[in-house]
Amino acid sequence: MELKDIISVTGMPGLHKILANNKNGFVLESLIDGKRFGSNPRQRVSNLSEIAMFADDEEVKLGKILLSIKALDEGNKVIPTSKSNDLEVKAFMALVLPKYDRERVYTSDMRKLFGWYTLLKASDLDFSTLEKADSETNTTEAESVKSVDAKIKKPLSTPKNTAVRKTSVGAKIKTTTPRKMGS
Repeated sequence: MELKDIISVTGMPGLHKILANNKNGFVLESLIDGKRFGSNPRQRVSNLSEIAMFADDEEVKLGKILLSIKALDEGNKVIPTSKSNDLEVKAFMALVLPKYDRERVYTSDMRKLFGWYTLLKASDLDFSTLEKADSETNTTEAESVKSVDAKIKKPLSTPKNTAVRKTSVGAKIKTTTPRKMGS
């Protein structure tokens, strides 16, 4: 199971694995109890591979954060639960991501993150794929920075002279308001 196969559904507890697509949404399986259900089009779903947390200077992908939590977990650090007090949660988050934005990342977000980690750990998420994806994104980011630098060094071309559109004197401007029908 990979991170791209897992989503969070707004208004529903826990995480869900995508089993199939249908015309109205997804067929999902809860990672908590294994129940299967179909999502409806009104439900907002978020793929975990696309979620990021705010840091002081950038956004950090969830996969990278989960890897740092895993490293602390293997180092015998106690992961806060939903019942832990705010100071414990914030202190552990400072260990996980030292430069997280303290104004935009709320304690409830941190608790949700730690709950997701314990749920993913129990459901046998393949963390080695996260490590591979993290190393691939680092190399692609370096390549994209090089290509952007190369584009910046090219001289900018001067814009061509563009003709000004002529309009008739007294012509009405088109509007997009619907006309009135009946009374």
